[in-house]
Amino acid sequence: MSHEALRLLIADDEPLARDLVRRYVASQPGLEIVAECGTGDELADALGHARPDLMLLDIRMPGRDVFGVLEHAASASRPLPPVIFATAFDGYAVRAFDLNAIDYLVKPYTAERFAEAIRRVRSRQAADRTNDRLARVIRDLGSHPDRLLVPDGRKMVPLAIADIVWIKAEDDYARVFAGGRSYLVSRTLKELEVRLDPARFVRIHRSAIVHTPHIREVATAGGSRYRVRLSDGTDVLVSRQRAPELRRWML
Repeated sequence: MSHEALRLLIADDEPLARDLVRRYVASQPGLEIVAECGTGDELADALGHARPDLMLLDIRMPGRDVFGVLEHAASASRPLPPVIFATAFDGYAVRAFDLNAIDYLVKPYTAERFAEAIRRVRSRQAADRTNDRLARVIRDLGSHPDRLLVPDGRKMVPLAIADIVWIKAEDDYARVFAGGRSYLVSRTLKELEVRLDPARFVRIHRSAIVHTPHIREVATAGGSRYRVRLSDGTDVLVSRQRAPELRRWML
């Protein structure tokens, strides 16, 4: 990327965070703000007309899902500009971004860290590499991903969605069962339910989501309750409240 003026789009739902970015931008030569967004819907609209060279995006904002917006925009003929993510996510998620993102800023970040991120973006010359990396971020962290990044010891590894057998809630975390192993991820069951394809993943209990291709048997368990046996031999009870969702899948 050349050192000509970069047109920056900022997306963050916190006004104070946007104010801070404005101050940082003012100290950076060759950087101008062309759009500010406070919601995912505003981001989608701005991408259609602002034509930024670079985007600084918060991960969680009201309105449309940020990764869903990027996924939709990436399907258009015009390539997406480089992205720097701003996040207050935990360490596991930060390492996940480190695998794929052009850069990430952990809130609260300093002017020096912001300047470093801009230098990193400017140093990238190959647009195709930039777009490939962004596509991987969308695939891994957007809705209906092909893979899920899970902790394995001190590193994050990609787990194919097709290999997931079921997911169990553990307080504010979720345990993912796949390939005879389990992985504790720092996501709630609700967060994962929103991301996963509802045509293939069914929540059968407030604490359990099952991957329907891995269902081997459905049996009654008294009254209107059911028991599901999965491909790894696990039996999971279906709650009365969730039984209608299972029945819809069985139709």
